[in-house]
Amino acid sequence: MKKIGLFSIVLAAATFVMVSCGGGETAPAETTEVAAAPVEAAPVEAAAPAFDIQKGKVVYDQLCTACHAVGVAGAAKLDDKARWEESAAKGLATLHTNAIKGFTGTYGVMPAKGGNPNFTDDDMKNAIAYMLNTAGVTAQ
Repeated sequence: MKKIGLFSIVLAAATFVMVSCGGGETAPAETTEVAAAPVEAAPVEAAAPAFDIQKGKVVYDQLCTACHAVGVAGAAKLDDKARWEESAAKGLATLHTNAIKGFTGTYGVMPAKGGNPNFTDDDMKNAIAYMLNTAGVTAQ
C-alpha cells in the first residue's frame, strides 16, 4: 500500500509540474521577425517621356521642313511660337496622335506621318520634340 501511495504522490507531483509548466505543450519557436517601421509611400510621378532632339532634327530636315519651314497646308512654321503653344496646349499625346495618324484642323491638314509611312511613330515623336524645342515651347 505504501508503494501505491508513494506512486500516487509522484504521479500527482509530476502532473502538477507538467500542468504548471505548460504540460506537454510545446513552446512556440522563437522568431527573428523585426517589426517593420511604417514607411510612407513616395508620391509616384510620371516620368517625362525621353525624346531624342537630335534624331528629331534629322526627321525634320528630311520630312517636316517641306511644310513647317514655310507653313504649307496650314502647318505651324518652325519659328511660330504662338501656334506651337496653341498646339502644345492640347497635350503631347494629342500632338503625337495627330502627327502619326493625320489630322484636319482649323488651319489645314497634317497628313499621317507627314505623308511618309516609312517613318516610325518614334521618329514622329522625336520630330515633334525637336520642333517644340526649337520654337521654345514646352508641351504638357
